[in-house]
Parts: sequence; structure tokens; C-alpha cells
Amino acid sequence: MKKLGIALDFTEIEDAEKFLYDIEDKDLIIKVGYSLFVKYGKDITDFVKSRGFELFLDLKLHDIPNTVYNGVKSAVYAGADYLTVHTLGGKEMLEKAVEAKKDSDLKLLGVTVLTSHDNSYVEYIGSKYTIKELTLNLAKTAVDVGIDGIVCSVEEVSFLKENIDKDFIAVTPGIRLEKDSKDDQKRIATPDEAVGKGANILIVGRPIIKAENPNEKIKEIKEKMQI
Repeated sequence: MKKLGIALDFTEIEDAEKFLYDIEDKDLIIKVGYSLFVKYGKDITDFVKSRGFELFLDLKLHDIPNTVYNGVKSAVYAGADYLTVHTLGGKEMLEKAVEAKKDSDLKLLGVTVLTSHDNSYVEYIGSKYTIKELTLNLAKTAVDVGIDGIVCSVEEVSFLKENIDKDFIAVTPGIRLEKDSKDDQKRIATPDEAVGKGANILIVGRPIIKAENPNEKIKEIKEKMQI
């Protein structure tokens, strides 16, 4: 499985709609985060689906198990194809998330340790693990209970796939072509590097949405992914 996802990094729905109207390739995943979802809710999710794209809700649900259960149910109702949950919520929360998506096609994606954290974070939470060990433990628990995929940096993909026995979808942000600006991403990789390390879904934001010709940029990235 190899797919390209676009992070819909707009603050106004009119800008997001104009961008999506102009996209010719429908075999794409559109990632909607807090900025649009909190402000526009089902208006933006319905629009993404109406244009023929797969919908990725990046909400990183992290709460008591029953609240997350209800949140996942709502994502299914909204027509989401992918939804992020935070693995730090614990095994019981993850199990309830898996239970909630039963009989639907929703894919749950686990977020482990945010890229903004370093080893001072594990000290802060009193963990005996290093960042790398904590990431593996969280990812392994999530996959074991039925979470479909893990959001991780390209550097972590090979490590996680080598150390987790069950298959899972590896979702990697921070993808850039060689000539693209890094923006505020610290850990980046090219599309071919990411796919070569085992990434399944590549998430690209500004290099596409700010491109002079987004359709050409999508085509270029897909060619490098060989899809």
C-alpha cells in the first residue's frame, strides 16, 4: 500500500475549497486538522468527501476510554477514512477506539511521541524509557490491540517495522522534494527515501498547497513514490 496524503493547512474554508476544486487527481487522502475542523466541523468534512477524496481527520483523540469511544463513533458518522488517536491514552482507551470503529472501514492511526519532544519529555513524565524505547512500546501496544497504523517520522519507520511483528500502516509527515523549503520541519525525507524505508502513506502539506502548480507537484511526488 502506497498513498499520498495532503495536509489541508488552511485556516479558512473558502481557501480550502478553492484548492480542492482545482485538484484533478482524486486518488488522494486529504488530512484535516484542528484549524479547519474546530471552526467548520462537518462543513469541511462533507466537502472533502463530496469532492471524491479520502478523509483523514487528524484529531489525536486522547481522553478517558468512553469519551474516545464516542469520538471514534462520531468520526465514522462523519465519513472519515482515517482518524488519529494518541497512544499515550493507554491500552484500555485504544481498545475502546478499536471497538468503536467495528463494522466500518475507518482506519485508526496511533500517534506516539510528538516530534517536538526530546529526552527532557520522558524525564518530565517520569518514564524509565528513552524516547526511542517509549515510541516502540506505545506503537507495539497500539498495533497489538488493533490500531491500524502508526504516525511516525521516516527515521522511525524501519525501526518500528523491524520490531513489531504484526503488519501496520506507516504514516509519515515531513516529506519534501530535494528543492523544497524545509519550513519548520526538523526531520524530513524525500518521497523515494520514505517509501524505501517502508512508509505507506506520505503526508505533504505546504510543498503542494503553496506550489505554483499543485497538480504538477502531486504528479511529481507520485512519480517518485512509483504510484
